Amino acid sequence: MLPELLPVSRELAPPPFFVVGSGRSGSTLLRMMLASHSRIAIPPETWFLLPLVEQLPIDRALSAEELGRAVALMTSHYRWPDMKVSVEELRDRAAALPAPQMRDLVRIVYDIHLQRSGKVRWGDKTPPYVQIIPQLATLFPGARFICLMRDGRDVAKSFQSLLVYGTSVRQNTIEWLEANRWERKWLVSEHASSMLRVRYEDLVLDPEATLRGICTFIGESFEPQMLAWQDSVERLVPKRELHVHEKLGRTTSRDDVARWKREMNGQEVFMAEAFMGRDLRRFGYECRFHSPLWRPVFWLIRTYYDVLLPLNPVRVAQSLIRRIGRRGGDEAFASSTATTDGQPTASRPRGPGPRAVDPSKIGLRRFLR
Repeated sequence: MLPELLPVSRELAPPPFFVVGSGRSGSTLLRMMLASHSRIAIPPETWFLLPLVEQLPIDRALSAEELGRAVALMTSHYRWPDMKVSVEELRDRAAALPAPQMRDLVRIVYDIHLQRSGKVRWGDKTPPYVQIIPQLATLFPGARFICLMRDGRDVAKSFQSLLVYGTSVRQNTIEWLEANRWERKWLVSEHASSMLRVRYEDLVLDPEATLRGICTFIGESFEPQMLAWQDSVERLVPKRELHVHEKLGRTTSRDDVARWKREMNGQEVFMAEAFMGRDLRRFGYECRFHSPLWRPVFWLIRTYYDVLLPLNPVRVAQSLIRRIGRRGGDEAFASSTATTDGQPTASRPRGPGPRAVDPSKIGLRRFLR
């Protein structure tokens, strides 16, 4: 016989919240902090809501066939074992639901985690749920969405170091850019008032103030133990992911911010900013290659990688390199950056922030290899 779940009354339970955005943006750190609150439980990344809302109805009771399909979708993902709920238990609890809707089914998982933790409110930390904020708002009226933002160059370098998308800088920018696109879309919708953007850099450099702001947003009181999350890492993070989050066991430091300055070479920074530059500036991150003179080069890079390369990689690469060479791309940029006294403006000191780069010192063909 299954143990009875004793969740807080549906009418009295506070609405859930979701931490969304791009991967490698500090969402696991934020999960550790929030889950250290005496009222909040957050399971490992669930992922199953993506296929559920795409393939099944979310606004009516599920048929027996749809319920079985939903259970299969939930339990077939490779992350399902992280929930530590057996397929049989989920199936049996689902079968006992009267006229179950989608929200009733998925709440089984969250209610089990509440029961295990002895807490009363659940949240979710699955970054790609940024794509389905409207569906989640329908499933869970009053839900709040914390959109975590981190410098895209740090995100791309982190993905690259883990070989998540291979070694190409371009491929490692895509998830961050896509997450931003979804966030911008929902911020001009009726869901904007339920969204809060949080910068990873603020979370690291001023964790208490940032957490207080988050707690206010989700309707909770700040608790000091939220700053002492380190002892919970081994208990809350799936074992197969501990090596990816080894830094969680220590206190955050200033070295965790703008790591790209130390870990990316010039070519990698150039490529990252060619694709991420507009979003970086929009979110207040200063670019190393900030001169408007770089914009035509960035356009060429983006066109090459996103339009031409998929058509005929070898022929297009050879043609593009020949054209740039004929037009003397390097020399044109060098001359256009000189001032009346002959000193390139981009090489002059610009105060704090990313080191300015003189375009005349960069070989353009090197970036197209």
